[in-house]
Amino acid sequence: MSAKSKYFILVFSAFIIFTGVQAQNNSYSPYSRFGIGDIAREGFGRNQGMGGIGYGLREANHINYMNPAAAGVQDTMSFIFSTGVAGNTMQLRGSEGTHNVNNITLSHLAIGFPVSKWWKTNIGLVPYSQMGYKIIDVDLAEQSEHYYEGSGGINQFFLGNAVRITDNLSAGVNISYMFGALNQSRELIFPESDRTFSVRSKSRAIVGDLHFRYGMQYSTRILEDYRFTLGMIYENKTPLKTDQDWLIINELTTAAGQARDTVHNYVAAASHIELPARYGAGFTFGRDNKFLVGADYSIHQWAETSFLDQQQDSLANSASFNIGAQYTPDYTDFRSIWRRVHYRLGFHYTDTYLKLRGHQLKDYGITIGMGIPYGNTRSTFNFSVDIGRRGTRDFNLIQENYIMFNISLSLYDFWFHQRRYE
Repeated sequence: MSAKSKYFILVFSAFIIFTGVQAQNNSYSPYSRFGIGDIAREGFGRNQGMGGIGYGLREANHINYMNPAAAGVQDTMSFIFSTGVAGNTMQLRGSEGTHNVNNITLSHLAIGFPVSKWWKTNIGLVPYSQMGYKIIDVDLAEQSEHYYEGSGGINQFFLGNAVRITDNLSAGVNISYMFGALNQSRELIFPESDRTFSVRSKSRAIVGDLHFRYGMQYSTRILEDYRFTLGMIYENKTPLKTDQDWLIINELTTAAGQARDTVHNYVAAASHIELPARYGAGFTFGRDNKFLVGADYSIHQWAETSFLDQQQDSLANSASFNIGAQYTPDYTDFRSIWRRVHYRLGFHYTDTYLKLRGHQLKDYGITIGMGIPYGNTRSTFNFSVDIGRRGTRDFNLIQENYIMFNISLSLYDFWFHQRRYE
């Protein structure tokens, strides 16, 4: 890759990182009030364009942390860098009307490189969950107002290691450090009364602990140009060490000023937030540089977990189904960039981990995307759009209609070979 090309791509990467960092906005969804917030979509731009599949994806010039075994196919002299931004525009529809929200954030940072001929490594930072909501509940009968607010989330810094056992079989493990803070506040006020104390409480749960994901992939050629890959992942149930503190204030506002009755500042003993066991499997089938189809299925056992050592009635086991495809008209046609583009399409459906008022929320949508090669290199710009819906207006709940987008760069270069000149 020329110096000019590297400069352009690094400038683009810096722009992506700057945009993501400067545009952080935690306002996301009222459903993020429950559990550990909204579980982030997995995968980078390529995965998202194909409905979020990844367990059976296996390609040398892309990082696929969804299955840690996928890194086993990476070239022994290559270096991969990936970054991007993700955002959404969402319409919230409920019995009280509609409300629109927007969000944009840095989606990921990751690098991949070989340690040896048979051992490959990925290192990256991705979000695991996001919390961001502001809710007002007015009780006309009691002439009271409840205010609920939350922010923060859990991030995942992962070190992925993959070993190539045979030409067809690889295994891997992601060692992740989960960290972050979940901030929640609640306020009860009586605006029509100057003789009733209002109550404000704030809590913060700080998470920091290790989490593991194991994966395997088996890939074999069928005939000469076709390949079938089967992938599986497993995560064991993991308690994450959590420190929590509360601040509770009783306050009375009168014409003469404010009076505080009691103030409690309480730091709890170390507790835990449990991440559930997870099982997943998927496959891909395709022809080299022409087409690819695949599907994933996974189960997340949230109903058996606890948060801060207490069971949550609002959580249920989650199951996801994803299907996707990619088509490339002619990857060798250097006269037309559009014939070298990877066109992607997908669908996803999830029974989410939230069960409210006896109804488990559904999340489903369709995805479209493309991967545009940069010049004659293996680097690509990836774009995807996800049009979907979560929740329902029945049972006095909220329906979310969303459009999510993902813009990312996958930079591929040979950095581990010695140049020779004659």
